[in-house]
Amino acid sequence: MSPSVKKTLISLVAVLVIIGAAAWIYWREFKTPKHDVELHTRVGEVMAEQTAMIAGKTGKIVLITIPTSGEPELKTQLDAFRARLKALGDFQLREYEMDTKDQDKYGVGTGLSGRRYVRTANKNLDAAAVVSFIGAPHMKDEDVSELQKVPKLIAEARSVDHLPKLFKRELISVVVASRFAFPAPGPIQPRNAQERFDKRYQIVVASNVTAIPKPE
Repeated sequence: MSPSVKKTLISLVAVLVIIGAAAWIYWREFKTPKHDVELHTRVGEVMAEQTAMIAGKTGKIVLITIPTSGEPELKTQLDAFRARLKALGDFQLREYEMDTKDQDKYGVGTGLSGRRYVRTANKNLDAAAVVSFIGAPHMKDEDVSELQKVPKLIAEARSVDHLPKLFKRELISVVVASRFAFPAPGPIQPRNAQERFDKRYQIVVASNVTAIPKPE
């Protein structure tokens, strides 16, 4: 092999190594999901399963959410929710995206106000259930009085402090909440999606809401 050919091959290999390294960095930094896809897929599925248990096998489901741009966890949850709900019954999905402009309070499991919830519920009196991925609403007395009909509400919530009041007034049916009771059930190292879910979340209903720690 002549020196010129050898030099050309070395240069070519070096270029390929650089391209490969750049591709790996791009995939790792920009293409690989930065959140736990398996976990958040299961969250969406659980929300759908709880909705079907409450609403039955058919009916109108009102979905309250926010734009998913910049919220990859929420997008994963919503995609899983829609797919699982479709498999569980004959539902008509009516979606509402809240306007989040200049409002940092909104996020996965948080942000829904009583006023916006009431406004949405009153527009959908025929709904079999209302599902919120942006928290359980903080309801003032005036909000409750404006509800034309109390819907069956399923919500994902980060904060649980106000849930006892909602359950006591029968304003909510089920909450998929960030885990507050420890130790979590199952093995220390989760082996599947359900065990991952159980480590991070728990389902709150009227019968177990008293387990929520009282605010200090």
